[in-house]
Amino acid sequence: MRYVITQKNWLGSILTLLLVIAGSRPAFTQSALNAEDFTGKQIRLVVGSAPGGAYDSYARSVAAHMPKHLPGNPKIVVQNMPGAGSLVALNYIYNIAPKDGTVIAAVHSVAGTHPLYFPSRAKYDARKLNWLGSLLRERIVGVVWHTSPVQDFRDMLGTKELIVASSSGSTTSFPSFTKSVLGAKLNIIKGYAASSAVMLAMERGEVNGVIGMTYTALKIHGDRWSQEKKMKVFLQFGLSKHADLGDTPWIYDFARSDDERAAMDLMFGTQEFGRPYLAPPDIPDRAKRTLRAAFERTANDAEFRAEAKMRNLEVDFTPPEEISSILDKMYTASPETVARVKEVLGDDAPQ
Repeated sequence: MRYVITQKNWLGSILTLLLVIAGSRPAFTQSALNAEDFTGKQIRLVVGSAPGGAYDSYARSVAAHMPKHLPGNPKIVVQNMPGAGSLVALNYIYNIAPKDGTVIAAVHSVAGTHPLYFPSRAKYDARKLNWLGSLLRERIVGVVWHTSPVQDFRDMLGTKELIVASSSGSTTSFPSFTKSVLGAKLNIIKGYAASSAVMLAMERGEVNGVIGMTYTALKIHGDRWSQEKKMKVFLQFGLSKHADLGDTPWIYDFARSDDERAAMDLMFGTQEFGRPYLAPPDIPDRAKRTLRAAFERTANDAEFRAEAKMRNLEVDFTPPEEISSILDKMYTASPETVARVKEVLGDDAPQ
């Protein structure tokens, strides 16, 4: 029997084919329906630090690679908004920036706890921000020069004093915390201009060591010294130990009470999201889901990671749900614990 093609059965065949295709690709169809379309739009990436630093370097790499993971392939433009440890940028993001998904931010991790310590200046609730994730779990370390008379942190808890150099930020707050909470004997020499200056001071013999360097920066500035055994890591900070640091003493090993551990949780919690990205509160759910998915795909993008490696930018992704969980815990800290950590940080917002 000959099969005659009519308009009716031709349309029916086409409809059946389309249903088969749709049924075989439900994930793509559903994803497309739920994604925010950025066609014809431009996204601003506000960076809460000055051009040229590590935060800015990460952000410019994100701006170059994230568009291809967003529907519509929008252009992402970096806008630096430095000031007070990203306080200026976050106040803008929370209170002024458009809440439509076209503005995101890269900020200092410590900005997540500014409202705890500086409520009069931090005009935002970090728990209401739409976190996209973080590109780095930042590990902080203490190092000593090979000629230092003190090589073991346990000696600093006894009678021996270590002289350390400090510029600002973590090279001031971390030794101050260690001295205040654990009673370590540290002589903190302040006034150095930058991390490179404190490393040079150690090499010149002006000081014995440095506490508060990021492990990433240490690998950039001091890798040769480590290989030549002129410098060693004697203490590591963070909620957990770093896989690369083996048996290096961990700050939590020396906590003597629940109060000291609580202070450490508050002080070191933000290290778990050392390069965080976020969007303002109250953006549409569809925009939030789209931005989060695109940011995670960017963090795992082979080309992005290759560029980051070439630029000595370590990548260790933290999902947004984990950031929110850590912040929720930090914001349950007792007033006594908050006051103890704030005393270490001083009156000024960390830089």
